[in-house]
Amino acid sequence: MKFISRSIFLSLLFITVGVTTVLAQTELQRISTTERADGLGLVVRYHMTQLPDSFRVSQPELNRIEMVLFSMDLNTDSVIPISVTPHITEIDLYNLLSGIGTDLYIKDGTYFVAEAYPDVNGRDVLLSLRFATREEAAAQAGMVVTEIPDEEPEPDVITGDEPVDSEQLPVRVTDRSGVSLTFGAQGGLSLANVFEATFNRDFRSGITFGFTIDIGLPYRLPYNIRPSIQTGVNFTEKGFDNPSRRFDGVSIEFDYIEVPVLAKFTYDLSYGLSPHIFLGPYTAFMVSAERVREDGSRRDLDDTTREVDVGLIGGAGLDVTVGDVILNVQARGSFAFTDVQKSEFSDGEKHIFMALVLGLRF
Repeated sequence: MKFISRSIFLSLLFITVGVTTVLAQTELQRISTTERADGLGLVVRYHMTQLPDSFRVSQPELNRIEMVLFSMDLNTDSVIPISVTPHITEIDLYNLLSGIGTDLYIKDGTYFVAEAYPDVNGRDVLLSLRFATREEAAAQAGMVVTEIPDEEPEPDVITGDEPVDSEQLPVRVTDRSGVSLTFGAQGGLSLANVFEATFNRDFRSGITFGFTIDIGLPYRLPYNIRPSIQTGVNFTEKGFDNPSRRFDGVSIEFDYIEVPVLAKFTYDLSYGLSPHIFLGPYTAFMVSAERVREDGSRRDLDDTTREVDVGLIGGAGLDVTVGDVILNVQARGSFAFTDVQKSEFSDGEKHIFMALVLGLRF
């Protein structure tokens, strides 16, 4: 039973890693600007690893053009180099539930009419910005111009002899994301025992592994704390070693499939480092319960062991973002609310568990 359970979980881990790797293919590598071939404006190129599912351009204001790239695996976690011109004063990049949004802020007195289309290379998306009058820009923005100055400022047309300023400027990333999902796998070493027991025993060393889901919530708490819900499915080894003679064995082993639902609170530092704490309940379903004798023989304890274990998990960890991958390390501990044994066999002992796990998410 134990071998089958571990085999199933290892298969799930490989499938999870494989699927998420395949899904994490579309990437916005950088954004560059250049003048149009006819000299009548600019072209903003979104350098992609592959064409997004779709895209949309709009002009909510005269001096702001919004470009949205739709693809579920796009995000702004990595630093995206952006080249700008004197006509674009700021670029605001932000996460959306289904892609990335980009706001281009235009210099006062300069007006554009925007149009987006895929590049002939089949990967990049091009945003054409044609110099226009204030009335033309207002018409694209769906605005009514009620007050026009006596002298309309002439747009600063870039000629072929004038180089485009390609200075790399910092980009402000605004959190406008909805609920976000990251999937991953984790595994580590554990120590288990029981408390409220009336007999002598030692900690049992073991392993834990499984796959995780991190659900990011669309708001921030005070002090810029980022809340999320962490859940998943884990295989855990619990029990104790060297019990009293009445157990007639050297180890009592309980193995579970555990489903935690944890409230996670993350504080984002620089260099991709994000410490966090977490707390929440778990429900564990028994896979096997055995007594191991000194000669290696085993006896099932399924008939006397509760099939469901419920308790509380807490701990702390660190996420390290490297490109599109999040590496993480966590120290966690848990204790059970329910007795290990069924009521007619129980002396009140409950599980206690500690683990150090490493993982990655996409």
